Amino acid sequence: MRQDIFEGAEFFLQTLNALPFPALVVDEDLRIVFWNSAVQKLLGSEELFKQRGGEVLHCLHFTETSEGCGHSPSCKNCVVRNSVGESIRGSRVYRKKTVMEIISGETVTETPMLITTSPLHHNEQALTVLVLENIRELMQIGSILPICAKCKKIRTTANQWEPVERYIKTHIVEVDFSHGLCPECIRDVFSAE
Repeated sequence: MRQDIFEGAEFFLQTLNALPFPALVVDEDLRIVFWNSAVQKLLGSEELFKQRGGEVLHCLHFTETSEGCGHSPSCKNCVVRNSVGESIRGSRVYRKKTVMEIISGETVTETPMLITTSPLHHNEQALTVLVLENIRELMQIGSILPICAKCKKIRTTANQWEPVERYIKTHIVEVDFSHGLCPECIRDVFSAE
């Protein structure tokens, strides 16, 4: 690979925009200095520059005080805000799960998120790359699934029975399966002949 492909900001902008999940560059007060196209898709054409993360993401708690994001009593326990601070002060990557409470009109939605923060120093300014991954589908993997003890089909919420491969692919995560035989099953198949 040619070294000059990495020169210039365009390559890095394209790289951040290729990420399928929202990625922001923020300062210690969660003020946004850069965002990728996934953030733009999520929030629309809202002006984001120097806005605080909790305000543009419509965190339930940013409206609790007139000062906004970072000033309510709930903000002291904010996983996003604390991860950004720890990342900047500790100069290391942090990954934490949380449930974000997002307000839209009168409705509050709880969304399980994986928050990743990574320190970024630019022009002597301490910044953090903040990545927000919705992990609702991954959380379903940890749920109890009704599975047939004999054929291993899974019962859906519509009370239909689906093969485990189709259920996982349709309801949990987009995957492809390959099939093989474990050592025990190989012995069973070949000893039956």
